Amino acid sequence: MTTPTSNGRVLIIDSTPAVHDQFRAALSMQIDRAGPGRSDPPASGRRHTDAITAPVSFVVESATERHQALTMVADTLESNEPYAVAFVEMGESPWAEGIETVRQLWEIDPDVQVVACASSGDQPWNTIVGALGRSDRLLLLRKPFDADGVWQLARTLSHKWSLARQASIEMEELSRHAQASTAKLEEQIRLRAEIEEELRHLAYHDPVTGLPNRTYLYDRIEQCIQRSLRTPGYRYAVLYLDLDNFKLINDTMGHDRGDRLLQDVAQRLRNCMRSLDAIAKIEEDVAARVGGDEFIVLLEGIRNPSDCLRVAERFIEILSRPFRIDGKELIICASIGVATSDREYLRAQDVLRDADTAMYRAKSLGKARYAIFDPEMHSAAKRRLEIESRLREAVGKQHMRLFYQPIVNVRTQELIGFEALFRCTLPGLDMNPQEIINVAEETGLILPIGNWVFRRACRDLRQWRTQYSHAQHLRMNVNISRRELAAERLVENARNAMADNHIPSELITVEVTESGIIQDADGALARLRELRDLGVQLHMDDFGTGYSSLACLHNYPLDGVKIDRAFTATMISDQRYIAVVKAIVTLCQALNMRITVEGIETPEQLELVDSLGCDSAQGYMFAKPMSAEDVVLLLEQTPDLRLAA
Repeated sequence: MTTPTSNGRVLIIDSTPAVHDQFRAALSMQIDRAGPGRSDPPASGRRHTDAITAPVSFVVESATERHQALTMVADTLESNEPYAVAFVEMGESPWAEGIETVRQLWEIDPDVQVVACASSGDQPWNTIVGALGRSDRLLLLRKPFDADGVWQLARTLSHKWSLARQASIEMEELSRHAQASTAKLEEQIRLRAEIEEELRHLAYHDPVTGLPNRTYLYDRIEQCIQRSLRTPGYRYAVLYLDLDNFKLINDTMGHDRGDRLLQDVAQRLRNCMRSLDAIAKIEEDVAARVGGDEFIVLLEGIRNPSDCLRVAERFIEILSRPFRIDGKELIICASIGVATSDREYLRAQDVLRDADTAMYRAKSLGKARYAIFDPEMHSAAKRRLEIESRLREAVGKQHMRLFYQPIVNVRTQELIGFEALFRCTLPGLDMNPQEIINVAEETGLILPIGNWVFRRACRDLRQWRTQYSHAQHLRMNVNISRRELAAERLVENARNAMADNHIPSELITVEVTESGIIQDADGALARLRELRDLGVQLHMDDFGTGYSSLACLHNYPLDGVKIDRAFTATMISDQRYIAVVKAIVTLCQALNMRITVEGIETPEQLELVDSLGCDSAQGYMFAKPMSAEDVVLLLEQTPDLRLAA
């Protein structure tokens, strides 16, 4: 559709010829289209604005009495050159003369835009509207008038007239088409109805999963709040679901596969809710997607607060089952925050805020679990934001340290290397290292931290090798998180760190966790092979605590495993753990892998892991994590590298 050109034909109806001259002078003005202090409109709205502000030449004609004016209006209609705007003098109170003129004008030309002109001391509007009715074709102009105001009125109303005329022409054209082909018009109407319905659907639904969006959900929660305030005993709950590590899958496998995974998650939620009628009143569209990997489930009419916890457990169990995308098996899990109407909410955003806060608590507790909101969580959320802010500052200024925990030969207790452990003290905040690592992992700060750790560990190892001849064969173990494993520059950064510090690659061991590998098995396998090509050793850390089984070890290019301290702490008191460790050792020996055991604190534990055939160990029995300066003292005091047990 082309933008219509404004009709500049204007009729002045006034008994005083001098007034005609004033109008002509005003309408002959040339006004800067941008106007003082205004800038060009944005591109998205430029077409309409340009039509209003483009230069225009008015054709001004005048009449001194009603009959003359009516004749002129009729003649111009017949010649298809109608007036767009008529400025009509209303006369003296009670303005009957002017009102009658306007009424007869509209009888001849209903489309003409009328500006009623009355003296500034008069109050004619209510009388005029009472006689003529309210209309968007009727405006009031008080005399004496402002020339710029008259020009702007004429310009705007003439453009409005042209838009209306253009719309009328298009409607006439549509009517002709309808008469020619009723069936085609009906099809167009049907298609338009479908489009409008689709637009309504899109306005309230997520385009990827088809689930309702945040806007729809807000309305539903508001309804629940109002009902709970009116009806004693009515309960509802909001479950805030976040897919753990979804961003890692999106980054490594691409957004297309990420979207398909979200679609599968949405379908599982739908299927699960159909089976929840025995627990809660499940109505249509109670699940919504409100963010990249965030879903919300609204449970209405629950009978008991504990019901929503059973629902949360069901969701966690269903979402933890493997997904298959393009023949690849993906394992994800969900952290769920729960907010219930036991707290008397007044706004939907408060319910969602508390459910979101509870969800972050669930993540901090280890993920793949749920947490119920309590007021203390607000403090925890503020603490997490404080940690993130302070950690960003520490990373930016490199206010970080490495500690090193010795690794010893089980049989000889000879020092064979160290595990580099990241430490960062944030003044005023009392926290454990794992809390900092969790925040770093969630925010992506783990990437610059990991690169710094690798370089600093290589630098310190170079210093020890330079100072002490008996440190030439000491190894350095560096932990790599699942997010680092997905980073494109991981291998390049590792290669540069070793080359810059002249560290032989065979002295470096990269430790990865089971969960870090299993999140994206194919991508992890490719990255591990790249690391292996550098010549570094690869060990699986915390073995036995994640998703992997003994049978999967041969699928990865691993040189060894590190048995988690959870097994070490219970082997002495529970024979079943001994059997598990023995099975791990047997398989690793068959695959020519070395076995390291964490958490050795007593001679009995050391003797047991020695009898099981483990190769190396670390734990407080030998030494606690120490600073680089303390490592220097240790090397000075142990030229034979034997650590006293």
